[in-house]
Amino acid sequence: MLTPRPRPAGAQHFGADDQLNPNLLIPGVTVRRYTEPAGGIRLDVAVPCCGRLARLRRGLDHAQALIGCPFCGLAYDVTVIDELDGGHAALFKVREEEVTLARRRHKSGPRDRP
Repeated sequence: MLTPRPRPAGAQHFGADDQLNPNLLIPGVTVRRYTEPAGGIRLDVAVPCCGRLARLRRGLDHAQALIGCPFCGLAYDVTVIDELDGGHAALFKVREEEVTLARRRHKSGPRDRP
């Protein structure tokens, strides 16, 4: 089930070096972040909500990927941008949906095993 979140009054954009209050990350907000090489065709990028690293494929130039932060519950459309100087940036756009992940089973009951 999707949980609707408030929409921004006007679209906001934050730059790569901007420090963000997570309360500003509402649907439609975009945030640019620098990436770091992670070996091979991988890039690491810090998610805007909490700074944890997400790993992207380098070959996604100008294509969108979906990233969800299981800790903060935010979902992003991410576009990897080739900056033509040997580096890449990632443009995050906050989605309306929230991420909810299944956790481990509750330990109080027996597991159903065949």
